[in-house]
Amino acid sequence: MKTIIKGTGTHLPERVIENSWFLNRQFMDENGVVSAKPNEEIVAKLEAITGIKSRRYISEKGDSVPLMVAAAANAINDAGIDKNQIDGIIIAHNAGNMLEDGKGFHTVPNMAALLKNRLAITNYQCFAYDILFGCPGWLQGIIQAHQAIQMGDAKNVLVVGIEVASRLLDPHDLDSMILADGCGAAVISGSDDGNAGIISYATFSHAQEDLACIYLSGSYNKALDAPTLFKMNGKDVYKYATVWVPKVIKAALDKAGLTAADVDMFLFHQANGKMLHAFANNLAQMYNIEGLNFDTKIPTTIDFTGNTSVATIPTMLDLILKHQLGNYSINPGMKVVMASVGAGMHCNAIVYQF
Repeated sequence: MKTIIKGTGTHLPERVIENSWFLNRQFMDENGVVSAKPNEEIVAKLEAITGIKSRRYISEKGDSVPLMVAAAANAINDAGIDKNQIDGIIIAHNAGNMLEDGKGFHTVPNMAALLKNRLAITNYQCFAYDILFGCPGWLQGIIQAHQAIQMGDAKNVLVVGIEVASRLLDPHDLDSMILADGCGAAVISGSDDGNAGIISYATFSHAQEDLACIYLSGSYNKALDAPTLFKMNGKDVYKYATVWVPKVIKAALDKAGLTAADVDMFLFHQANGKMLHAFANNLAQMYNIEGLNFDTKIPTTIDFTGNTSVATIPTMLDLILKHQLGNYSINPGMKVVMASVGAGMHCNAIVYQF
């Protein structure tokens, strides 16, 4: 039996945040010292490095649930199945259900239970659990869904990646301009029909000296009482990602007996534009090939979505499959690598044939 992506869905918040939105910010360093550079220069440099021109935030009112309900419903509809045919729900996120008015987040009830309730899935044999695995969480959810299907424990598993970073951002930190909100989902199913499906996968978890590359902590503005805001050691994250993502991709390709030259498209986690080029260059060097063509093989969404963490790859995949991302398209028979990296530090890759 093959494990296939039966349906996909996404939901991006309607609230668009342009880079100009940050021009009135007071940026500080980790010691609370206000930056001497004009904000116009700061914002322009960030756009040049990351490629981000805009991003989406949810409304300042409400919680995270409507975002994941919308994306999940779209995926179920696209799969053409009844919601009670779903045997499992896996939600990848970073901080549970984000509450309005800066009231933090709740992890109980867990997000999968909330989604199952809101979708009114009454099948009690449908498991519903969350995973905390940083940005690679959605791909790891796909791997776990694949394992459940191959073991005969499920036929259809709904895997959702949701990020509501806007409620975790330090307004005085430059990195607050990078992260954004979004949700992507997919129905993963068992199939005996055709050659499409997961070919191989690989996961690395280091969690050593890189443990604190991405974490939650207080604001750079010591006057703010906000102990759970997103923080990142950018240089260390970049070093880890550019070294290990190509290696985890190679591990997955080795299992499949393939090389980078056999891959028709790479769906990389969209952390920043510079990192995407480093992934491509390092992979090309690893396999001694001329290079990977960004125009055909490496789609990008970061320019208009920002970094949506666990929502990045499912959102990008859905947009491509729905012919909503420029000229990119995925046709039957194409081999696609999906790879991500994030807090932990963790990274993973899946080789999939459509």
